[in-house]
Order: sequence, then C-alpha cells, then structure tokens
Amino acid sequence: MAFKVFFDSPEKNKGKLHFHYKGGSPKLVDELIRTIEENKNDILEINLAWYLFNNWVLHDYLKRISKEGIIVNVITIPLEGYDNSNPKKLKLENGDLTDISYTKYDLAKSIFHEIFFCKDLPNYNIYFFPHIYLRSSYVKKFSRGNFPYSLHLKAGYIKKKEGEIIAISSSNMAVRDLTKFESLLIIEDESAYQVSFRQFFGELLKNSINIKNFSTALNTANIDYPHIPSPSGEKAFFTAPFYFDSSNRLEDELLKILSGAKEKIIICAQHLAAFNYKFKAQYHSQIKENQMRQGILGKILELAKTGIRVTCLSQTFAPPDSLQSKFENHNFRAPSNKVNFKNFIDELEKTNSADYFVNKNIHSKFIIVDDLLVFCTYNFTPTQFSYLDSVEIDQFTHMPDMSYKGIHCEVSAHVIVDNDDICASFNRHVRTIIDADTTIKVL
Repeated sequence: MAFKVFFDSPEKNKGKLHFHYKGGSPKLVDELIRTIEENKNDILEINLAWYLFNNWVLHDYLKRISKEGIIVNVITIPLEGYDNSNPKKLKLENGDLTDISYTKYDLAKSIFHEIFFCKDLPNYNIYFFPHIYLRSSYVKKFSRGNFPYSLHLKAGYIKKKEGEIIAISSSNMAVRDLTKFESLLIIEDESAYQVSFRQFFGELLKNSINIKNFSTALNTANIDYPHIPSPSGEKAFFTAPFYFDSSNRLEDELLKILSGAKEKIIICAQHLAAFNYKFKAQYHSQIKENQMRQGILGKILELAKTGIRVTCLSQTFAPPDSLQSKFENHNFRAPSNKVNFKNFIDELEKTNSADYFVNKNIHSKFIIVDDLLVFCTYNFTPTQFSYLDSVEIDQFTHMPDMSYKGIHCEVSAHVIVDNDDICASFNRHVRTIIDADTTIKVL
C-alpha cells in the first residue's frame, strides 16, 4: 500500500498527566521505527527534519541501524531552543517513574553530547538549522532561548535502493510532551512526492550545520539565505527562508484548494487564526504597501455562507460576546489575536452551516476538502503565511540589547493526498476528537 496513516491520542495512553519515556506520541514512534525496520534491508539513507529531537528510543534505534551501514542525517534546532524549565520524571513501560527528573533540554543535550564526542558512529550525523524568524520589535523573551527557531517541520525522506519513503507528522515525538491528538502519514514509492522531498531535504542539509562544526558563538540573528527555486509541486509544498515568498504562496495555494469545495470543509489544527490580518510590507523588498488579507478562515467563512458544510477543530478558542455567558466557566487557551478570532466566530455562527469543536489536546494539522486531504506540519496563523525577506530590527522593546536582521519564514510543509482510504481514516480521526470526553462543542 502506497499510503499508510497512524494516529495517537490521550485516550490510547494511560496516565494522561505523565510524560511517557517514548515521548508525546509513543504509538507514532513505534510505527515510524516499524516502517524503517520493515524496509531496513533496502534502505540506503534516512533523513529526518525534526523540530525537537530528544527522544532516546528513536535515537538508540537510529544509532543501531547506522552501525549496520545506513546513513542517518537528523536536522533539528540548536540546543538553546529546547525548554530547560520544570523538570519532570518519565513514565516507563511498566508504569514506574524514573528516579531522575528531566527537561526537554536535558534529554536533547545528552543525545547531542553523545554524537558530538562519539568516534564510532561515522554514519550518524546531527545537523542544526539555526535560522530564527521575527517580525515585531515587541516580542518578549521565549522560554526556549531568546528568539524562536523557524524549523517547525516534522518530516522524513528515506532513500532506498529503489524508491523512497516519505514520512510527515504533526507530532514532534518529543519526550516531555504530553500526549495529544496526533497523526503520522507514510508515503512509499509514490513518484509524485519523491522529487520534491529529495530536493528539499538536499537543500535543507546544505543550509544546516553539522553538530561537530557548530559554534554557540554563531550570530543566528543575522543569517542570510540566497534564494533558490522551490521544489513545491502539485502534491507537496514547502516553505523555507531560501524559497522566496514561499509562505505567501502557501496561502495562495490553500485558497485555491478551498475554492474548489463542493460539499464540505474540515479544518483541524492547534491554532486557527488566519483571518482578516495585516501583512506588513515594510519588511518585504517587493511589496510596497501593507495588505489586508482575508486569510484562509476568511475564505472558509465565505464558502460557509454559500452553504458549504464547515467543521472546525482547534486547541485555542475565544468566545465572542454572544457566547460569553454560555462558556463563562470554561478556561480556553486563547488565540493571539482574540478580537479578530471573535469576529470570525460571530460571522461563522450566522451562517448556520458550521460546527466548531475545541479540545485542549488537538495537535493534528490538516484540511479535508470534500474527498481531498491536505496534511500539514504547520498551524493556520498569520505568522505561517507571512514571508518577509527584509526584516531589520535594531532594538527590541523587552530586550533592548538584542537586534535582528534576516528573513521571516517558518520551515514547514504539506502534502496533498487524493486517496479514499486515507481520507476515510482522517474522517474517523475527526470523529474520535469530536466524541472525546474532553471535547467541547462551541458552535
């Protein structure tokens, strides 16, 4: 079978408030390892671009197969981007807790330390993609380093003697994450995806730094990337700072797909926020004036008004005035721009053609348009859809000693799948979320 999909959820893992030693998605870790193991004799090279890489179970497996001759390249963010707060014990397979408490930083550091100093793992390489992205001088210091790293991708390109395997996931599979509703898509020997993924991973590796050559003295707030042609095609789309305007074009691509809806749209993500937002042109070399963009939520609203059935699922929510009394006792995690979000909900409610569900554990990211799946590694926010190639901030309000010059662009991807079985699986995933005890129907 060319396409396989796997899901994980809090309901599948006992002890919801414990941190599993296999990470936030233990089932997906098992399935990724199983996929590699089943094809091991044919695999030449494994490339993983993993936003957070601190999973010792996955690391130990990759280390073992690298000793069998398979080249392993892991691309992740520098250590300072890992959260080093609030250490916790981990839950083992037998239900016991570890004696030692860990942060995400602790676990990543131990992996990086081993690879940096190890001399008997010539086939195992860890690379850092050190690009950071900013567009506001009002940003506050993050819990994971001063500034956010742009690599938000969770995907793999596995080269075989004949053919390739693509893996793309909503989950970091990071240890010290609680289990969420997550998904992992495996695509094997499908030529429509292979060329794009092969080129993207090659370019990402070229723009990354081997851990053994990386220095913390590198000024990650002032890195420039020459623009190169994007490998994005009909079945796969990538955003990266070295693909000019890729984030802006990403939104255009989604708007085209949404416009083709005939009966239904389902949109699911941790954050839904791209609605009537301002694009700041002062940081773009070719756009001269600020733009008001309707965003993909604006397009969905427009389509709902025509009778297209819309279902929204997200982790964040802000009730408008019309719903305040109904949800006054609910402590929702709010989106960053509550005013715009409330306006969206107000308008969506008037269509009588939409349902909205909120669950604090949603992390899967996808859109279903009739029988077409767009499976994503990104959230649907203005940040994701803004490419700015000329950002220059001399001083930050809350960090006056810091400056930034560079490209604002998140590294992410989506794939488009036109497969009845896969779409049916995602529709069942939606039903699982809707039926969960922790899900709240707000509209």
